[in-house]
Amino acid sequence: MEKPLKYTWEIYTGAFEKILVLMLTTTLPLLIVHSFVTNYIYAITPSYSNVYSFADIYYGLITLLFYLYAQVPYIRFVYNEYKGIENNMRNTFYHFLVNGFTVFVFACIVSLLSTIGFMFFVLPGLIFLALVFPIPYISIFDEKSVWKSLKEGFRIGKKNFFKIMLIVMFAGLAELLFGIFVTYQLFNITSSFAAQMITQMTLNMIIYPFIIMLMTSYILKWREALETLEVKVQENLN
Repeated sequence: MEKPLKYTWEIYTGAFEKILVLMLTTTLPLLIVHSFVTNYIYAITPSYSNVYSFADIYYGLITLLFYLYAQVPYIRFVYNEYKGIENNMRNTFYHFLVNGFTVFVFACIVSLLSTIGFMFFVLPGLIFLALVFPIPYISIFDEKSVWKSLKEGFRIGKKNFFKIMLIVMFAGLAELLFGIFVTYQLFNITSSFAAQMITQMTLNMIIYPFIIMLMTSYILKWREALETLEVKVQENLN
């Protein structure tokens, strides 16, 4: 994997029809559930301040949970393309349905701990998230549970900590700014909540898969570099 960004763009544009199927069958249902749950939480959670409420914490927790879990099909899709595995779509859906459960459990734990970290001046949560971020990727690559991928995933996260943190921060900021711009333009046309929600979901479906596919390409590159380094060290020892 020489150029992850170029490789990701080629897959995203060259296989967009297949990615669109993944968007509509995996990401869209999760976005609908996320929207329903978060709006319900805001409706029933009392607010003790005009600035923030406990609902904001719940929103962050649920958003991070869905963000981590929804990665699974795109991780596997890029991996299959890179390895030349046949019947990519069938294999991708299989892993989303079967191996995705351990990632979901892992996402519940990570989202809870990260949210607690974000509550303490943001940085602890971001550091923890960056360190453990590669773990579900290794799990999906190797078709094993996240618990058996902890060691290697954490090692990749530790070695590429700043790169992962920058990608996560930049991607999140870019999506936020673009979303604000589009929402502002939409307000000039209509104040309909349904229109705003549909527009936001559409933006998420378009941007989110590309970000995860890009991260997958980078983790493939970092893993290969780590394996090459280990082989060289072993040869020197022998």
